[in-house]
Amino acid sequence: MKEMNITILLPVHKIDGDYKEMLDNAVKSVEQFYNDVNLMVICPESISKDLDNLSDKLNIEVIPNKGKTDFCSQINLGIENVKTSWFSILEIDDEFSSNWLKSMTEYVVGFPEVDVLLPIVKDINTEGKFLSFTNESVWAYGFCETQGFLDNETLIEFQNYQTSGGLYKTSVVKENGKFKENIKLTFIYEFLLRLTHNGTKIMTVPKIGYQHVNFREDSLFWNYKEDENSKMDESEIKFWVDTAKKEFFFKNKRDVTYSQN
Repeated sequence: MKEMNITILLPVHKIDGDYKEMLDNAVKSVEQFYNDVNLMVICPESISKDLDNLSDKLNIEVIPNKGKTDFCSQINLGIENVKTSWFSILEIDDEFSSNWLKSMTEYVVGFPEVDVLLPIVKDINTEGKFLSFTNESVWAYGFCETQGFLDNETLIEFQNYQTSGGLYKTSVVKENGKFKENIKLTFIYEFLLRLTHNGTKIMTVPKIGYQHVNFREDSLFWNYKEDENSKMDESEIKFWVDTAKKEFFFKNKRDVTYSQN
């Protein structure tokens, strides 16, 4: 893979308190790859100047966001500005493993027909304790039609897949559409359903390449379960799963209003 042919998107919405330490750890995990990747930090305009000197090892581009700063909107703005052939997504409290780039490069070369490569993700809690693996199920015997590949039929039945830490062919994502920020909770699920529906080949690299902090307080999915202003009950969770299954046929987002009916 050519030097500088990958851009890693890192959305940041604030840097106070524990967020500065999390940001430093995330950047250090990218520094392992030196000049083999670009790092693009997408952040509110108000903090963009504070992020200019994150690393002296990396080629960093800071994209000030004058609009919405939710996760989907930040990632979408990053994708719009990506100039490399491939991109990845790094969440502020997550880290790449040391073998991530090497593993991804080997599979890009070995499987040129693949458009998206997902790592096996190691999920931990905020104390660093192991919780589970994600994305590994496609390698189980008889789980998918083609072992190692995630297809649309499998996704219709199973929803738990992680997109952060994956490697995406930029042209394919731009052609098929980005995250739909109007879909709560299941925007990742809808995105994968849409890609596979349109023939995108998604493969999981059978190596642990990414560490994800699961259910960190104040994170998006923590708020959906715990925050009084954001949490969802079972009926609303079902609504958003069903919505994803209806909306993945459409490249562009449509009006979606939560209803209990």
